[in-house]
Amino acid sequence: MEPEPNPIRAIPELPTREPADHEVAAGAAAGLLGGALAAAAAMAAAPAEQGALFPFRLAAACLLGHAALDQAAAGPVLLGAALGALAAVALGLVFASILPRGLAAPASVAGGLALGAAAWALTWFAVVRILDPVLFAAVPPAQALIVDLVYGAAAGAALPPLRRILP
Repeated sequence: MEPEPNPIRAIPELPTREPADHEVAAGAAAGLLGGALAAAAAMAAAPAEQGALFPFRLAAACLLGHAALDQAAAGPVLLGAALGALAAVALGLVFASILPRGLAAPASVAGGLALGAAAWALTWFAVVRILDPVLFAAVPPAQALIVDLVYGAAAGAALPPLRRILP
């Protein structure tokens, strides 16, 4: 008679966990850097009577509508900053996935500028127009283009060195 199998089955050894891909880290970091510089550019261009935090309120208006423009409330500023950071990281990840490794800095910046222009065209005329009409009405398209180009140039300049230094 054959012995009964052990009710506790042996679990085969699991493969070792791969570390997070450095491309993801580099893309996210480049996106955050580009987003921070784009936010600074947007804040510098904000109307003085609205205050420097106005761009964050405009971003929050996609969820809160005109209530986001209430200057007494801090919540819309935090929400707008979080939405901006999320968009910056997402675009940075896209950028890292399409920009070939090993490009020289000028080519990477040119790619970033192209990405910024493409992102502006798609988001400004399709996404922002529909999802955030408050932002669309408050900001001239040329100003939005400049902010997106600042993002692209900064992300493009940051990505190659980040690819070299991040694990």
